[in-house]
Amino acid sequence: MIPRITLAVLIGLIVGCHNPTDLGDALACQQTYEFGNTGCFEVAGQVIGSRGQALAGISVGPRPVLGPSRFNSAYRMTDSAGSFRLRLSRMIGRPPASAVPDTLSVYVIATDPRSTGIGSPATARDSVLTIVTVAPVGTIPQAAQVRITLQVP
Repeated sequence: MIPRITLAVLIGLIVGCHNPTDLGDALACQQTYEFGNTGCFEVAGQVIGSRGQALAGISVGPRPVLGPSRFNSAYRMTDSAGSFRLRLSRMIGRPPASAVPDTLSVYVIATDPRSTGIGSPATARDSVLTIVTVAPVGTIPQAAQVRITLQVP
């Protein structure tokens, strides 16, 4: 039989692990406790070639406009329709104190890894500057939509 004090401590630990911001929605921005974050944003879109064809296998990722990155880094490969979706968490910075939208400017970069060689950078690459809205932890972000055209025949 477990002593009452041990049982009380165990129950306290279990209750203490509950995350009050977890709304149970898998699409909501989740809190990352290792480093903490103040929200997330998504970028979705398509990469096409110079003739308008969908490009599969293209590496797509984010870059900050100026200074150090305020968000984590995530790269994805486009699918057979040239589509991609990135979800990033803001790791540095706080939301604005007023009720204005919480936005960041982000470059979305697409690179065709097939256009690279040993010791030389990819020649088929381009980027788009977009403004994303950061959703608070526990809410669902609205994805910024982009389309990137690479000079690939």
